[in-house]
Amino acid sequence: MASSSRIRELAKKLVQLSLDQEGRVEEAKVIEVLEALRSNPPRGHKSLLRDYFARIRREIAKCVARVEYAGKPDEEALQALKQRLTEHYGRSVDMELHENADLLVGIRITVGDDVYEDSAATRLRPLARALT
Repeated sequence: MASSSRIRELAKKLVQLSLDQEGRVEEAKVIEVLEALRSNPPRGHKSLLRDYFARIRREIAKCVARVEYAGKPDEEALQALKQRLTEHYGRSVDMELHENADLLVGIRITVGDDVYEDSAATRLRPLARALT
């Protein structure tokens, strides 16, 4: 048990070494970390690598906002959204735009594990629950 907590702490530190000034994952730094681990593998290096890669994936996901929409928002609204997300997360956030006809009306934004949705479905859900 102590070994797994030690591995988690080491993975956290390695992730911190892999981030740039803005808090974004930098490929060159990840390569440096992996080369250092390859040249001197610690005990439990497979578990360490699994934990490190899982954390790196989460960090990368925090920098990308998946924006789903029913009708494409105008450029001004998208720029305002990008600015608000950057302020909220304290780092620049890239946006991926995806049309989703299932939304009918509205927008859904996913950043890492965070999901923000304002759509007809979310507004009608409480009404549907109340009627059942």
